[in-house]
Amino acid sequence: MPQDGIPTGRIVIGEPGAEPRAPFCPVAPLRFLCDEMLNGFAQWLRVAGYDTVVPAPGQPDRQLMAQARDENRWLITADDDLLQFADAPLYVIHLTADSEESRRRELTLRVDLDWCVAPFSRCKTCNTPLERASDWQIAHFHPGAVPADQTTVWACPACRQLFWEGNHVRRMRGVLETMNGWRKPRSD
Repeated sequence: MPQDGIPTGRIVIGEPGAEPRAPFCPVAPLRFLCDEMLNGFAQWLRVAGYDTVVPAPGQPDRQLMAQARDENRWLITADDDLLQFADAPLYVIHLTADSEESRRRELTLRVDLDWCVAPFSRCKTCNTPLERASDWQIAHFHPGAVPADQTTVWACPACRQLFWEGNHVRRMRGVLETMNGWRKPRSD
């Protein structure tokens, strides 16, 4: 396992309940590109610690496919039109579920996604890896926002957000653990 805690290697995926097919995008570590309809989905992947980008609004499908290929990312979408590209089987994970939670479950089952791999290690807004906040960052990014009893505060150096283990993070951690419970037990 690499230093950042994200598993590496090839993943075998398939339709839910179907026999796995050959690995498609040899991504190491797991990296994602969510189409713009799945922005909330992308935020959950970032909360789990996965490098996940969202394209600029209105980016054409051809550019999405090129970005997935060029950056070696899995393109997660619910858009049937993306399946028309010749290399779609190599880069596209097409989700068919209707709700965001059902789509997260579908992805979990299809790629055995570990939602607790590196929680709260990336900014959920901009995808930048978080760093331990300095006293200067705490004082200048959002003066007075951090409760005095917080001993560990994390900062996003790109968008200047601060994060700490409060009720919101504890609730989100519970959601990550619930999603991890969707994974199929391994028969090693």
